[in-house]
Amino acid sequence: MDIHSGDTLVFAVDNMTKRWRISKIDSKVVKIFEEDGSYRQMPYTYLIEMYERGYIKVEAPVMAW
Repeated sequence: MDIHSGDTLVFAVDNMTKRWRISKIDSKVVKIFEEDGSYRQMPYTYLIEMYERGYIKVEAPVMAW
């Protein structure tokens, strides 16, 4: 899984969908802002596991030149 600051992660389980924006990746910790503006940190390995199970989709930011 290749993620960078500014990417959006779409977390979907059952009928719940959340969008998380990656703020920063610090060694093995990913810093995330949720839709409501709250802040959280998550281990990188945990995100990889959710991605492999199909719970997360990565959306790269749109670049406008």
